[in-house]
This record gives sequence, structure tokens and C-alpha cells, in this order.
Amino acid sequence: MINRIISLLLVISNCISGAFSQAADFLLFPSYEMTESIQFAQSLGSGWNLGNTFEACEKHSTEKAGLETETMWGNPETTKELFAFVKECGFDSIRIPVTWAQHMGDAPDYTIDPAWLDRINQVVDWVLELDMKVIINVHHDDAFWLITDNEHADSSEYILRKIWSQLCERFASYGENLVFETMNEPRVVGAQDEWSGNPETRAVVNRLNFAALDTIRNGGGNNKTRFVIIPTYACSGLDENIDALALPDDSRVIVTVHYYFGTAHQSEFADNESKWSLSEKFSLYKTFRRMHKRYIAKGYGVVKSEFGWTDRTNLENLAANAEFYVELAKKFGFPCMVWDNGSSFELIDRINLTQKYPEYIEAIT
Repeated sequence: MINRIISLLLVISNCISGAFSQAADFLLFPSYEMTESIQFAQSLGSGWNLGNTFEACEKHSTEKAGLETETMWGNPETTKELFAFVKECGFDSIRIPVTWAQHMGDAPDYTIDPAWLDRINQVVDWVLELDMKVIINVHHDDAFWLITDNEHADSSEYILRKIWSQLCERFASYGENLVFETMNEPRVVGAQDEWSGNPETRAVVNRLNFAALDTIRNGGGNNKTRFVIIPTYACSGLDENIDALALPDDSRVIVTVHYYFGTAHQSEFADNESKWSLSEKFSLYKTFRRMHKRYIAKGYGVVKSEFGWTDRTNLENLAANAEFYVELAKKFGFPCMVWDNGSSFELIDRINLTQKYPEYIEAIT
């Protein structure tokens, strides 16, 4: 009965304007103190991911690679004009996933290839010149050295600190519109519980988050106060992973959880054969409410740094579901960043600089 009441309130909140909707919002969405972490997270606004570009790599390979990896997964070379078009589409921030493993030297220094670091620096500058916020991270290194179990915890922490110390040195003078994200979807690749985790692997993710944050805070310049994003295990929204994330005593830390909404009758990454049912909306509501209680209520900002769907045959449903997702997140205090990999998750034609699916983009922005 409680679930049905909440589902009804969700309908009222999203479909009816005026006093009834306000009353429903009051019951559904708890109030919270606007801390600097929450305020900055919300300033990320509508975000867009430059997917399958600087995180493109030959997974599990021991070979070093050069600048050619930027286009090896089928996307064109990134331009400042692309970022300007992304902004024109209504997005406020850009997340640039980066894989470092094939672009750094061997132990003990793990020196990042200067040409690779220069290229990342260049695209970061392009975003900032457009007065947008930009996020860089450690992405897909889980296929190489970033393994979150006890056996590899020491080596993972050592390399992670080496990478962030170099990034801190390079970007020490940059202002707060440059955001660091410690890791993307940290997990044990290939494990039976790869995406769900266990107490050991969740504890190692906590250790690595704290190690990266410690490195950043001691990285000189503006890194002492830079906003830093930390993930749950695998960026998972499972209850146990939301609850297990250790929160540092740091007022400029933001939490990220990814969400690719799926249901019993839908495939992974969720087709949109129909608009979401009340039970599906309620499932999303419960997850968001848990995140609010665990993070927002304690003063930590939250950003949904990846979400999206592959279905492009049911655009009306896709737009409706995306709009519900983004609006629900906003009511809980979370900004959202859509995943665009230039292929199955594509929103923007990066060659012609056109909107491939304007209904979808408008629903998000």
C-alpha cells in the first residue's frame, strides 16, 4: 500500500501542476542543506560525455600506444568546434574519460607520455575557454593495473598515486571549473561479482578513493581545494554499494553513481519499447532516495556522471523516460551527464556537428 501511495504521488508530482504537485513534492523529496559540495555539483548542470575517445585502448595489452588511440574506436579527432556545438545544444559541462595505462612508462615512475598529457591538457583548455566545467578521470585502467582486491591493492594504490601526482603537477594552477574524478567504475574485471562487488572489493575501492584524494590534496596549488569526485564500487547503484562507500571528511568531495536503467522485460542499457510503468518509476525513485539519504543529507553533492540508453527506434518513449529520469534526479539534487560514445549511445554527430536525436537532447537539457 505504501508503494502504491508513493507511486501515486510520483504521478501527481510529474503530471499535475499547482498546489497538489507542490504537496506531493513536499512528501516525496526531503529538504537538505545547500553545502558547497552540493551547490557545485548542481552547477555541473546538464552534462555530456566524450565517450570512446581518450579512453579508447587495446584492453589488457602490454604494448605502449600513442596519440592514435583517440580515434581507434571509430570517433573522429576531437575539436574545439565540437565542444562549442555541445554547449550550443544546451549542455553545461563535459566529462572527458581518459585511459592512462598504455600512455605511461614502467615502474617505478610510471611517467605519463608528455605528448598524451599535452593532448589531454589541450582539450581541457578548450572546454574551459567556453566557460564550461570539465571532468577528467582514470578510465578503463581496470583492464590493466587498477584491480580492486586485496592481492592488488598495494600496486593499484601506488600507480594511482603516481598518475594523480603528475596530473596535479600539470594542472595545479587551474581553477575549480576543472574537476578530478578519482576512478571510473573501479572493480575486478572478469570476477563473478564484477559489477556487484563484495566486502573486500568495496573496502579496496574506499582505500583507493582516499589514496587518490590524499594525493590530490597534497598536489600543490589549487589542488588543495579542487572539487574531487569519488565513485562507489563499479559506480554501482546497488543498495549495498551505495551504503558501503566511505565518505571522507572533505567539504569538496562529490559522489558519483552511474545508472543504466534496465527492467525485467528490457535488455541491458534498456530499450524503450514503452514508457516506464509506475513500478519502474518507483524502483528508480527508491534508488535515488537512498542516495539522497546516504550522501545529500550528509552534505555531499552527487552527480550521475553516466546514464543513457541505446534504443533509437522508440524516440518518443526514449525522450519521455529521459525527461522523467533527469527531472527526478534534479528534485533529489543530482545533476546528470549523458553517455555519448559516438555509436550505440550517440546523441551528437561529431563529424557534421548536428544533433542526431534532438528530442532526446532536449529531454536531457
